[in-house]
Amino acid sequence: MFPGFDKKALRFLQELKRHNTKEWFAEHKHQYQNLLREPSKQLIDELDGLFIKHNLPYEASIQQSLFRINRDIRFSKDKSPYKTNIGITFPVLSNRTITQKVAKTEKPGMYLHIEPGACFIAGGLYMPDGIQLSSIRNRIESNWKIIQKIQQQRLFKQTFPNGLLGEKVKTMPRGYDPEHPGKEYIRMKQFIVMEDIPDGIIVSNQLIKELLSKAKAMAPLILYLNEAIDG
Repeated sequence: MFPGFDKKALRFLQELKRHNTKEWFAEHKHQYQNLLREPSKQLIDELDGLFIKHNLPYEASIQQSLFRINRDIRFSKDKSPYKTNIGITFPVLSNRTITQKVAKTEKPGMYLHIEPGACFIAGGLYMPDGIQLSSIRNRIESNWKIIQKIQQQRLFKQTFPNGLLGEKVKTMPRGYDPEHPGKEYIRMKQFIVMEDIPDGIIVSNQLIKELLSKAKAMAPLILYLNEAIDG
């Protein structure tokens, strides 16, 4: 079982925050490789096997899952070259068999965020585009009780006591009945579940268990969103 990240990994991110320059990173790149990138690859590989074993609808691959540590600074006032966190995503697999994988697009999934003092596991769809949002709203309009029942499932409620989160528009989107019984869901612009996790979990073998349990709990929501988008 994946043993967790070394405590030195979190200290590296703290140091990177204080010394966010290309020169410092070049000098300490071996630490990034040994403490963060390689362990992240091990975590992804193990989760890939667990997702298949438990028939969970996520992809875990180095190419698709691990975010680059380099920041895109082209349109940012902050020219710091590196992120001071590690992001790992597990997008949903569409029309998948146990061993079949499909190409990644902007789609629902699970996300692990590693940042000293601010680690969390999240899932859902954070920034749906206009077409995706319209498809989800149309599905909610036609049968809003499905998403309500997902939130009422025992495992979902135990794992994500804050329920479904996300920004909402102030008024009902144009074209939808203002008195629709599922109006609170139709007004949503994001569809997210999220739970903070202590740094101690990140550096222990409990991390893999946390990810697996949350992957199971959010799976009905992920599939619901994906089915709405895929039609």
